[in-house]
Amino acid sequence: MTNVIASARPLIRRLTPVLGLLLLVVLFVGGTHHHADGAHHACMVCTAGHSPAVAADITAPAAVPDGPPQSVHAPLQHAPRTTRLETALSRAPPLA
Repeated sequence: MTNVIASARPLIRRLTPVLGLLLLVVLFVGGTHHHADGAHHACMVCTAGHSPAVAADITAPAAVPDGPPQSVHAPLQHAPRTTRLETALSRAPPLA
C-alpha cells in the first residue's frame, strides 16, 4: 500500500490548487447568486445551496409511558472534613 500512496502523492499535489480554486468559485457563485424576478424556480445553484449535507429520516417521537411520577429522594450527607498537612517537599536526597 505504500507504493500506491507514494505514486498518488504527485497527483494530489497537482490537484490541491485546482480543488482550492473550485471551492472558492463555488462559494463565490453561491454567495452572489439571486433571482431578480422573484420567481422561485429550482435552478442548480439554488438546489445545491439549499440541500442538506446529511439526509435525516423524519420519524414520530416515541410515546412516553403513562404512569405515576417517580423520584428518588436521597438524604444529603456531607463527607467529613479531614485536615490535610501540606509540607514543602525537600530537595535533599532521601535518608536511608
